[in-house]
Amino acid sequence: MRIPWRRLAWIFLAAVPIAVAGGVVWGATRDLSRYQARLTEQIRKVTGRELAARVPLAVKIGRYPAMVAEGVTLSNATWGSRPDLAKVRRLTLFLDPIALLLGEIKIGRVLLEGADIVVERNDVGDSNLEMLPPPDGSGPHPAESRSLRLRTTPAFPWINVIEFRDSVLTIAEGAGRPPVVLEVARATLRSPASNQPLQIEARFGAPQARPFDLTGTAGSFDGWVRGLPGNIDLQGGFGDGKIAIKGGVSVKGTSIQISSEGPDISVFGPYVHLPVPQGGPYVLNTKAATQRNGFKVDVTTLKVGASELVGEALFRTDRKGVPTITVNADVSRLDVSQLRAPVAAPAVANSPSPAQPRLVPTLPFAATWLGRSAISVTVRLGEVVGLGSKMQNGSVTLVSSDTRFAFRAAATVGGGSAGFDLVYDPTGRIGQATLTASANRVSLGELASLLGFDLGLRDAVGDIDLRLRGGGRTTRDALNSASGSIDIAIAKGQWPRDQLTNWPAETQRLLGAGDTGIPFNCIAGRFDVSGGIANLRRLVVDTPRTTMVGGGYVHLRTEGWEFILAPEARDIQNAALGSPLRLKGGSGRPTSGALEPNLARLIVGAGVVPSLVSQLNQAARQTGVNPCVAVAPRVEALRPGLRAQMPAPSADQRQRPGRPVTPAPPQPQPQRRAP
Repeated sequence: MRIPWRRLAWIFLAAVPIAVAGGVVWGATRDLSRYQARLTEQIRKVTGRELAARVPLAVKIGRYPAMVAEGVTLSNATWGSRPDLAKVRRLTLFLDPIALLLGEIKIGRVLLEGADIVVERNDVGDSNLEMLPPPDGSGPHPAESRSLRLRTTPAFPWINVIEFRDSVLTIAEGAGRPPVVLEVARATLRSPASNQPLQIEARFGAPQARPFDLTGTAGSFDGWVRGLPGNIDLQGGFGDGKIAIKGGVSVKGTSIQISSEGPDISVFGPYVHLPVPQGGPYVLNTKAATQRNGFKVDVTTLKVGASELVGEALFRTDRKGVPTITVNADVSRLDVSQLRAPVAAPAVANSPSPAQPRLVPTLPFAATWLGRSAISVTVRLGEVVGLGSKMQNGSVTLVSSDTRFAFRAAATVGGGSAGFDLVYDPTGRIGQATLTASANRVSLGELASLLGFDLGLRDAVGDIDLRLRGGGRTTRDALNSASGSIDIAIAKGQWPRDQLTNWPAETQRLLGAGDTGIPFNCIAGRFDVSGGIANLRRLVVDTPRTTMVGGGYVHLRTEGWEFILAPEARDIQNAALGSPLRLKGGSGRPTSGALEPNLARLIVGAGVVPSLVSQLNQAARQTGVNPCVAVAPRVEALRPGLRAQMPAPSADQRQRPGRPVTPAPPQPQPQRRAP
């Protein structure tokens, strides 16, 4: 008998679309409420969590038949920071067409759009991903006709492919640590079973940061739920560079190696929550591993341009339960010229204009975390280039314990040395801050670059001795109540021309101001600080054409200042220009100057007037001595009336911050009698 193959083929081609259409119509007419209830109950039995949907399941007719739900939520642990572990804007369950033709609903792929997932730990280290079935009991149940059997552990059917789109993952590791927020643009997870290697292909990144593009294996789904993912082998792109992550997290511990290279090291800034400067190209090799009593991170290689660094960080908890962090770093070479400040965040539209920059910003002393953690940071600098003068043998130390905070820095700068020491004691109502700093034959231009401000004295070399002590929780409060002394001695240099534009014209002619600036031979002075007011009792400035003495004050909180200067010309031709002047200014304010010739008779006493120029010339004959420093102690004897004319801050400037002025009580008004 001859088989009609052609007729059978046409019958088959006609039957397939009819069967598919019939399956779709059958699926669309099915009541999915029973399936949704069974799915919710199965998830509750497996995880102990509640699954809910704002819009119930519905069948979507298309190229790939699917069930769609909107506003899906999965409940969080009872101790969680919010009621839902996951919130999904749209959940799509793609159905298996073959199983659908056989009358069975089987999920082949899941797509989560707009998912908001939070992963967190409590104070004892429990993760909200640890899901256990509810304690319903496991004894015999006669209703199941299995009275002699134990109940089997419920299991949810595994889905081989899970996809994410436009989602957010927040990882919180406990109080005191900033949460890690990752924006997942797309991600695909594939695995034949929950205990098999998990294949990942994802693109994610921190907000306003360069994203990662990673592919590879990352443990297993069961391992991530238990907090032990397993072997990790990921590689891909990071910004305009590349990155590779290899290692694993198992019962024996954690061992991860990260290798990365690219054009700009600042891409790591948003991920480590630090202002990482721009610079490159960079090469980074680091290892992270658990130890018996902590977690250690080793930076075996870090090269950024011509800069090189190696270091380690150890995180552990001592016997008293206090977190302890120890960081050691060796910087063999640091080229500052190849590093730039990180890009600031764009300003918000219609935002108020920023305040004028201050010489000393208002920074709070972090007394709130003293005692909660112990920190020790040591950084050794072999060579720092790019500042003009070479810096060598530098060291930076930060030590913080339950009762003390200390920050120290020292280095050899050019042919001199500089040191800085800040100690804060939080005991008492407001605490005490002690600042000690010294500089010996250091370029003021390089020192100003390190401190972040510019005085214009690029070529000058100076000696500074600073000793201050004050109480307060912020830098401004400590300075407002500071007491101590500041000694300054500056050798030959040049003052910039633009900073003297508001000085009187007669004084500018006396100084010989030119287009390039005003040269000076030396400057010396001493500030006696009390109650946040630095009083300059004796100041000596010597230039090739004049010698000036004077004094005034600098308000450490408002950063306002006022000085008077009494000049003496070095030649007879300019003697008429030597008139006393008063200068006022401050941080963010223009300098104003005016001549006050009436001060001359108040500053100079009756009788023979000692010459300032002769005193400077005599002191300059001593070898290795700054003549201004030698003459400064004799200023009051040379100009006996100078101290009485020193300016002083007004009463409103002495008002302490945070202490509002109490208004006067209203006076009772006299009552008028009616006529």
